[in-house]
Amino acid sequence: MKNIFIVLSVGVIAIGIMIGCSSNDESSGNETPDVLLIKEGKLLSFPLFSIQSTTVAIVDPKIVDNKEVKYGEIKITVPSTTDLDKISASITSSELNLSKFSISPSNDVQLSYTDEKINVYTITKALGSKEELLHYNVSIVKEVVVQPETLKITKFTFEKSKNPSLPNDIGITKVIEDTGLDKIYVFVPLGTDFTDLVPTITYDGAKLYYSQDSSQAPNTAITEYPATGKSINFKYPNPFILSVKDRNNKKSKTTTVIVDVVNPLKVETISVTTPDVIEGNSKTFVVTKWINQGNHMLVYGKADTQENQNPSTPTQVIRVRRTLPPAGLIPGESAAISATVIAKDYPEGTYKTTAVFYPRLKYNEKVDDVLQPAKLNVTAKIVK
Repeated sequence: MKNIFIVLSVGVIAIGIMIGCSSNDESSGNETPDVLLIKEGKLLSFPLFSIQSTTVAIVDPKIVDNKEVKYGEIKITVPSTTDLDKISASITSSELNLSKFSISPSNDVQLSYTDEKINVYTITKALGSKEELLHYNVSIVKEVVVQPETLKITKFTFEKSKNPSLPNDIGITKVIEDTGLDKIYVFVPLGTDFTDLVPTITYDGAKLYYSQDSSQAPNTAITEYPATGKSINFKYPNPFILSVKDRNNKKSKTTTVIVDVVNPLKVETISVTTPDVIEGNSKTFVVTKWINQGNHMLVYGKADTQENQNPSTPTQVIRVRRTLPPAGLIPGESAAISATVIAKDYPEGTYKTTAVFYPRLKYNEKVDDVLQPAKLNVTAKIVK
């Protein structure tokens, strides 16, 4: 019986050893531990709650050896009317594997992105320790609305630094807007050399072109105006036509620039005395000339008037008139001024009046209020 027991004991030990060996073989197979790959936590998109993004640009975090070494970036553009305060995300399983990862701040947290503020979103494990795995710097900006170009000349200046003969910088006096053709008026001091002026021009458009060819239609200006500017001859009859074109080179706006003086009408002699007129008669005398000292053709404007009659009479004793060539008075030319003494209704004596002449630039009556009138003092004596 003793021998049998020993054998059985050995047999039991052998069996135990065999079982143990079998167990060790199973555990040393090809299986590897369950390692969480953090690259699987990258965000595929970043939707916002109740806001339709215009663009979403995602730069993934940089990962080395399953470790984040640089934060990712998410830049979102939203419509220009969007309020950048109190914005929350709307992350679902379509953007992030929520069975393995979670994101903070959560969808119910509202954040502000005003003043270019950046908020950090953090990806962590969904289960177990809340180890921070990935990060995204999130910024939201409003889309830039491209405003339509007005195609206007926004500034036109003769800067003293570029025009030393001028006393100071001289800008636009008046702008007249019209369908198809705007007009800019710049008035310089009397005596300015119109042949050599350098304008500084700013405009709302893509490119600026100019023309000085009066035979061309205004919208055919094809020479690009240099950014550094250039000397322009504005002297009559040279026109100066500007065309501003849009970024697509499909639309343009044309503007004519008129450079002149505010006192283009000059009276050669400001005080005159007519020859004596015998009582009961009427006589007309050419007493002086009016001169166009400006830079554009002059025509009749507002009706000339007379003031300061002395003595005061029911009707005019002296009537002053100026003549005008049919087309107008060209710069540098002159025309006669006459005075008619009507002595048939008034007794002998000395009579005085002041004639007021109102200039007008041909085709430019809308600047009559800018131009200065000229005056002529006339004295006449009625004798027996």
